[in-house]
Amino acid sequence: MQHARRKVIAAMGAVSVTAIAMVPAIWVRASGGGPADPPWLFPPVAAAFGDADTLTLGANRTGPMAVVYVDRSCIHCEAELELLDSMSGNDNGGLEVWVVASPRSDMASAEWVPPSLRVRTVHDRDGSVARALGVKAVPATFWVDAADTVRMIRVGRSDQGMLAENRTALIERGENGR
Repeated sequence: MQHARRKVIAAMGAVSVTAIAMVPAIWVRASGGGPADPPWLFPPVAAAFGDADTLTLGANRTGPMAVVYVDRSCIHCEAELELLDSMSGNDNGGLEVWVVASPRSDMASAEWVPPSLRVRTVHDRDGSVARALGVKAVPATFWVDAADTVRMIRVGRSDQGMLAENRTALIERGENGR
């Protein structure tokens, strides 16, 4: 009797582990898989800036940009913003960093965004930016060259080294015309 109970418990454990392992695959399949692999042309997307104005992300810029899509309640987004904030004090080679907040993010006070990033923080009120970029998970960072081509995408939390490498690669690409 004891032996049979152990077999049942072991079988239930194996089924549970298999089901848990499949959850991310099901989520990705159900959500459409996220952004397309680069390179691709960054679309002209507009978001709310301040109380009523809308603006096109990256309009009138001459250099590269990083666009990070975040949600106010996401702890990984908060960490990503802190890293981008620490990077903004360095020489960025003309790199503009834009923060796009999800529709459900509270924008009554943007104090949750680090001070250096607030000037380029916009609100995706209707989710159109997320749809245009294929955002399915946050944080999602799009690294765009001066010719409006998405060269790299990072979904999930980065570390200081990843951000520095992406910034350097994007700036060098622009300087070398690649």
